[in-house]
Amino acid sequence: MLQKLSEDDFGVNVLAKEVRLSRSQLHRKLKSLTGKSASCFIRETRLLHASELLKENNNTVSEIAYKVGFSSASYFNKCFHDYFGHSPGAHKHFPNWQNKPETEFKSGRRIKPCPNLYHRLNRHIWVIIVVILLVILLLFLWFWI
Repeated sequence: MLQKLSEDDFGVNVLAKEVRLSRSQLHRKLKSLTGKSASCFIRETRLLHASELLKENNNTVSEIAYKVGFSSASYFNKCFHDYFGHSPGAHKHFPNWQNKPETEFKSGRRIKPCPNLYHRLNRHIWVIIVVILLVILLLFLWFWI
């Protein structure tokens, strides 16, 4: 699988074909084993492979991003930071940092979950609430003075 990671078109359909399962069977099996969807599993595998390449390779972060199958270096940076909690550049320059994603697989391996829409919406709602409160505070101060 690691050999095919660098291919742009490598995705859930290709993985399912490689392991000779239907897409839905693959999803069910991965979900039961790892608690992750197939696309999250592929992304996390790419990120773990990139982590190893960053430690032992002199390539740039962008080159490694493309080498592990990301088509956008900025998306790779975002995913890497979300997953490991620091940038790939920092990871490259401080290779002794341990990979400590936030939650665990059922097997005990630590993995950060893929964010879902519910969590993203919750973050946006809190930002909107804070902005509204700041506007109210500013209006109150404006009329008070």
